[in-house]
Amino acid sequence: MFSKILFVAGMLLPFLSLGQKQDNITEKGHHPAHNYDLLQTDYKQQGSPMPALEFMAYDDTTTENKQLNRKEKKRAKRSQLKSADSSNANLYHLVKAKDLNNNGNLFIMMFNPTCLHCEDAAFMFEKNIELFKKTQIVLLANKLMSEYIPDFAQRHHVARYPSMYIGYDSSQYIDNTFLYQALPQINIYNHERKLLKTYCGEVSIDTLKKYID
Repeated sequence: MFSKILFVAGMLLPFLSLGQKQDNITEKGHHPAHNYDLLQTDYKQQGSPMPALEFMAYDDTTTENKQLNRKEKKRAKRSQLKSADSSNANLYHLVKAKDLNNNGNLFIMMFNPTCLHCEDAAFMFEKNIELFKKTQIVLLANKLMSEYIPDFAQRHHVARYPSMYIGYDSSQYIDNTFLYQALPQINIYNHERKLLKTYCGEVSIDTLKKYID
């Protein structure tokens, strides 16, 4: 029992330090928490609006490009633009909430790339990706785990799927919405970006299907 507690604590550790770390890792000096209205809203409650969302999305443009279709190639091309993170300019590009406005629901899965349950959830999405025609998926990690994102993305072939993004938070989204219960945490928003449901830990595709457009 004690060893299980230690394992869970290890998975959550990068998230537990967000309050102290996030101020130093926002991109382009962007700090949405300076907005007074943001500080007054509880974004963890069902029906609440989605907080400010920006993230650095990873694209593998070296091994996956040969398998991309025309639409996916357009997305991959964006990753070659200079990003806010100059040290990883060839791997990441900035994505904002407006880039995800597609009149469909949005799944945001907060995860740790070294978490086995997060691996299982990513495999579940990949196996059922044909269901996500309008609904988009964002796999969102803490920047402290960014060095593990490329391997995770390649294992799950994220670059093949135009409805799926993977990257690290650059707007305090995790800090505002993480429940500190279990990973992965999946927040589901409707097309108006109001919170429909939150799942922590393991969840089946059958449970999620009613939220997929």
